[in-house]
Amino acid sequence: MVLDTIEIILLSALLLLLIIQLTYYWFFLSRPYFHLRKLKKGKVLFSNSQPPVSVIIYAKSESVNLQNFLPSVLEQDYPEYEVIVVNDDSTDYSENVLRGMQNQYKHLYYTYIPQGTKNLSRKKLGLTLGIKAARYGVLLFIDADTHPVSEKWISCMARHFNNKNAVVLGFSALEKHQGIKYKYAAFDYFTTNLQMISMAMFKIPYGADGKNLAYSKEYFDANKGYSRHRHLQAGEDDLFINEIATKENLVTEMSPESITITSWEEMFDWKHSKINRAMTSNYYKIAPRRFCRIELWSRIFFVFSVFACIFYNFCNILLPIVAIIASIVWLFSQLFVINKTAGYLKLEKFYFLFPFFNVLQSVINIYFYIYRFFGGKNYYIWKYEN
Repeated sequence: MVLDTIEIILLSALLLLLIIQLTYYWFFLSRPYFHLRKLKKGKVLFSNSQPPVSVIIYAKSESVNLQNFLPSVLEQDYPEYEVIVVNDDSTDYSENVLRGMQNQYKHLYYTYIPQGTKNLSRKKLGLTLGIKAARYGVLLFIDADTHPVSEKWISCMARHFNNKNAVVLGFSALEKHQGIKYKYAAFDYFTTNLQMISMAMFKIPYGADGKNLAYSKEYFDANKGYSRHRHLQAGEDDLFINEIATKENLVTEMSPESITITSWEEMFDWKHSKINRAMTSNYYKIAPRRFCRIELWSRIFFVFSVFACIFYNFCNILLPIVAIIASIVWLFSQLFVINKTAGYLKLEKFYFLFPFFNVLQSVINIYFYIYRFFGGKNYYIWKYEN
């Protein structure tokens, strides 16, 4: 069967983009999956190090979350640790919840953010106050709307320090909710965190999720805290890790016992998180930023090339057949890598809605990148404080 010039171009583009996408999934994004396989077989060795740990939590009007999730942090199976909650001028019953829990848990401490603070992100200030109050050199971070899945969470995150300074990236996922929009949020959150963990496993400092993150206090002091990106509301996790993480100190923790689960009752929380990530991503190091964009655009153009091959010439059946086979290989590769990883982590898998979510994610990511240029100024400190 003879192909014309346009058909040759379409077919070549389709196969090239397929190779790029398969390389991304099988060589790059599958790294956590293969690590988890080795972990399950007992081929990954850890030290028995249990250094004292300071767990730091920022909370603003989150009395319900504190009441529901804080006990899971306070009741960890770990010999020596403290939990510091920074209460940011809450207008609910957070004060009463914290006071009552402090009577029950002697290793719980809480402090406040001074009222009227200007020209500084409230969360960055809150975390800074918590870090300054911390007695121990290992800092472990989790949000008030997040809880660890097991009582071994601190043990799993802390074992990587072993008398040395380190940056430890843990994995976080969203709590199960009914409704397609919440399922999409869970899919997007999972794949975004999987990408960050994968890059960290390749020793490429990229970003982090502050809902499950640990690093040595020495790094915070040496870096002068969050001073380098103080003009942004966000960046206390991903931008800070971009600054302090190196090939030598960057470690990942992917055991099922180390997972944290976030409870977002409103889609606003997910949208706020996406905007924060879009705002800070422009400040990432060039190499990981370009890598992520290559994946995004190759995915978009692959979908376009599939439809172009199917609908360009109905008289030539070769192109539609190749396009359909390529799309099946593409989707099943993604399903295998993502669902196998989710299975090892004992998290929810994605099935029938996966193709739709996969395409939708590309469109939504582009939307948030565009939003950064037109509406993102509201996420700078000077605009926020005004």
